Amino acid sequence: MADRPGMSAAAGMSAAAGGREHLTRPRVVAAALAIVDRDGLDGLTMRALGRELGVDPMAAYHWFPDKAAILEGLGEAVLSEIALPDADPSTLWQAFALGMSREYRHVLLRHPNALPVSSTQPVLTPRGFALVERVTAALVAGGLTPGAALETLNTIAAFVIGSAVVEAGVSPGAEPDDPQVVMSAYEGLDQAQFPTLVMAMREALALLADDEAQFETAIDALVRGLDASFRARGLLGRNVG
Repeated sequence: MADRPGMSAAAGMSAAAGGREHLTRPRVVAAALAIVDRDGLDGLTMRALGRELGVDPMAAYHWFPDKAAILEGLGEAVLSEIALPDADPSTLWQAFALGMSREYRHVLLRHPNALPVSSTQPVLTPRGFALVERVTAALVAGGLTPGAALETLNTIAAFVIGSAVVEAGVSPGAEPDDPQVVMSAYEGLDQAQFPTLVMAMREALALLADDEAQFETAIDALVRGLDASFRARGLLGRNVG
C-alpha cells in the first residue's frame, strides 16, 4: 500500500533528527572543509555535506541554515587548525607574532581551495573569537597594549592572507596561475619599452629565493616596522627592550 501524503517527509524529518544526535559543530565544519579541499567551493552543498557525514542532508541544516552559515563554518574550520601556545610573559610579542604568522601561513596553504573564503570571511563565530582572544592575550602578555595587540593581529592577518593567495595562485572562481606562463610574459618584455622593469626582473631573478624565505624576510620586516611604530606612539604595555 502506498504511503499516505506526508509520511515520507515525516520519515525524513525523523532521520534528520536522528542524524543530529551524533553530530557536533566541529565535526560538521571539518566535513565541510574536507569537501572543499577535495572538490572545491562549488562542491560544498547540503547534499554533499550529508553524504560526507553519512546522514540525511536535512540534519546539516541544524548547523548551517543557509549559505552564509556554511561560509562562516568553513572559515572557522580553517582557523581551528591554527596551533598557538598560551600567553606567556616570558615570550616577547615579536617572537609570538612571528610564530603565529608562520603557523597561519602553513594552515592557509594546506587549504588553497578555501582561500577565497579565508581571505574575505570575517570572524563571527564563538570559536573564531576564542582564537582572537588567545592571540591578543598572548601579545599583551608579551608587551603590547590591548589596542596595539589587535592592530598587530589585523595587520599580520592581512599580510599573511595576501601572501598565501599570491603563493597559492588561486583567485575566486579561477584556475590557479601557471608560473611558466607568468614567467614567459615577463621574459618577453621589450627592453626598449620597459627598460627599468627588464633590469629589475634580471636583478630579481639573480636574487630569487624560495617562497618561504621571501615570506620570512617580509614578515620580519613587518614586525620590526610595527615595533618601531608602537614605540613611537607609546603603545608598549611594558618594557620589552
